[in-house]
Amino acid sequence: MTPQSPLQTRTRGSLDLSDLPNCSSRERTEARQLHHRLEDEIGCVDLIVTDNRRRMLTTRSRDERREIRLHHMFLGCSEEVVEAIAELAIGDESRREVIERYVRENRNAIRFQPSEDELQWEGEHFDLRTVLRAVLDFTHDTIEDVDDTLDDISITWGRDGRGTKSIRFGSYDFDQKLIRVHPALDQQWVPRYFVEFIVYHELLHAICPPAEPDEDVTDDDGRRHVHTAEFLEYERAFPRYEEAMAWESEHLERILNRD
Repeated sequence: MTPQSPLQTRTRGSLDLSDLPNCSSRERTEARQLHHRLEDEIGCVDLIVTDNRRRMLTTRSRDERREIRLHHMFLGCSEEVVEAIAELAIGDESRREVIERYVRENRNAIRFQPSEDELQWEGEHFDLRTVLRAVLDFTHDTIEDVDDTLDDISITWGRDGRGTKSIRFGSYDFDQKLIRVHPALDQQWVPRYFVEFIVYHELLHAICPPAEPDEDVTDDDGRRHVHTAEFLEYERAFPRYEEAMAWESEHLERILNRD
């Protein structure tokens, strides 16, 4: 375990930025300010600022100190949010909705953009960068007002996963804004239009995210609809949609049983 490296501040508790890689001077300043504001509210606070993509905020009491571990999205937050964090830290959850709303509105700060070294675009038969550019051009021409949504989309070949009885040709990671394409499609006999269709399908997940449970579009077992009516309408706009569906149906077994 890497030892914590708290910064020296004028506060009673410690400020730890060791879990925040490449911390900027602005973030350091905002972290100190947040630390002071929290201690003004509830006394001694050990504040740990992270880049954790799963847990945005956790608190616990340690003797007369409060440990608050929070995502760096909270740096620079409003006084209302600071007060809600402080209240949560002392066990008062009456304003938890303030924090949840703040996280929803600042979700873009959670995204981890993969580096070029982590991405594998070039396959033996298809270069996914070329495929993505072509699909983006079509998408921009077909669907209005998607420029910001599709900014910084990345793409890579995924893991092989041989030996399974089912296959996902593609996936979309909302946090990373990353499309993964199954390497089973990197074969000479797979038509390019089918690879383009899979990439287009995954782009639509960014444009039409899954409906939330409170939107009354859940299945009988309470699961969210991943493919909304709008999603399916856009999907059918793909120029060779019917051909792609037919090709998948005809060749699925061959892909599953590939050498």
